[in-house]
Amino acid sequence: MSRRNMISIELLAATVQQVQSAFETIEQLLDGHVVNISPEDRQRYGSVDEQAKLFIFKAHDFYRAKGQLLPSYFDTVEYEKDFEGRKLFERFEQKAVELQEKIRDTRTLLDYDTLQYSYSLYRHLKNMSQEDIPGIDFWLEEMSQFFKRSTNNGLEEQSNDEAEPPIVD
Repeated sequence: MSRRNMISIELLAATVQQVQSAFETIEQLLDGHVVNISPEDRQRYGSVDEQAKLFIFKAHDFYRAKGQLLPSYFDTVEYEKDFEGRKLFERFEQKAVELQEKIRDTRTLLDYDTLQYSYSLYRHLKNMSQEDIPGIDFWLEEMSQFFKRSTNNGLEEQSNDEAEPPIVD
């Protein structure tokens, strides 16, 4: 596999439109069924860890086996709806996370490829500048601002050396 071409992706415009439409469809289908809570509420309600999830399932097993022993004020309809809903949304979340990971990994490789090609382009610009090709110095200066190196006094100065700018994700 080439160091400069880790992945090659080309989506047809029709495919891009279909994907965007699919996301819009999902948003429309879930409208009114999903919520955004504030960071404070996320902190307040927390998240259920694996131990708590096991407790939820054990409580549900009891409910199924001995539900007739529950007091009359226990809302069994709402409880069952919430229990089934949490299972459903957990599956939705798992699918979304899997898709997000694939999309992120694909973008990561595309980022890597374009960065490698950009380095190559920068080196080519430097060569063209040394050959006094007109109109190149402006672009070389624009791109050089992303390359820094330390001087003897510890201050950073702009440099046209072969150092690569940091990759930040």
